[in-house]
Amino acid sequence: MIATHLPRFLATGFVALLGASVAPAQQSPRASGPPMVSTRVKAPALKRDTTVRIRAVTKSPVKALERRGSNPRGPFARVSEVQRDSIIENTRSLLGIRYQWAGETPERGVDCSGLVKYVFAKLGIALPHHAADLAMLGESVAKDTSEMRPGDLLVFSKLKSKRISHVGIYVGDGMMIHASSGAKQVVETPVLEFRSALLRGVRRVITVDSTKAPGSK
Repeated sequence: MIATHLPRFLATGFVALLGASVAPAQQSPRASGPPMVSTRVKAPALKRDTTVRIRAVTKSPVKALERRGSNPRGPFARVSEVQRDSIIENTRSLLGIRYQWAGETPERGVDCSGLVKYVFAKLGIALPHHAADLAMLGESVAKDTSEMRPGDLLVFSKLKSKRISHVGIYVGDGMMIHASSGAKQVVETPVLEFRSALLRGVRRVITVDSTKAPGSK
């Protein structure tokens, strides 16, 4: 049986091999023209943002006001000499008004910072109703009556404390006007004789514009 079928088996295998050799090889389609070159460029790795965030520091009121310059509605207001004198007149008009804690009008009574707030508001100059806040505004002036100008603010603390708790308005000739809790009214006092508190500083919150109008003498 093996001898009679062996030739057919070999013949069948030969034909299969021959067919495989003559069949066209299947090739993937290829575009004509020169071979394509990859133009992909590797993107550089993004660097980690190393920017340091700086904590915002609250600017002191003085620095903020210096940046914006003179402001007719707040500290560093530019006023004429006549307007400056009116501050003194308005302050003197309150002499004898009763002291009232947290008060800021003649009708109700005034405390020390309420007096300041009321007088300057007459010229449209808005100041805070708090002595400690007033002590941070404006320009620092030497604690010397020869250097002080009418309209300057004098800020005080208690004798054994550094906390600002009192304020008065300098009116010239070594005098200041303030709302005294001891006297229970608005009084005028020589600066050098005021012993109830310790003078901590002098603040100039207005600038007097001495520029004369054209044609004036």
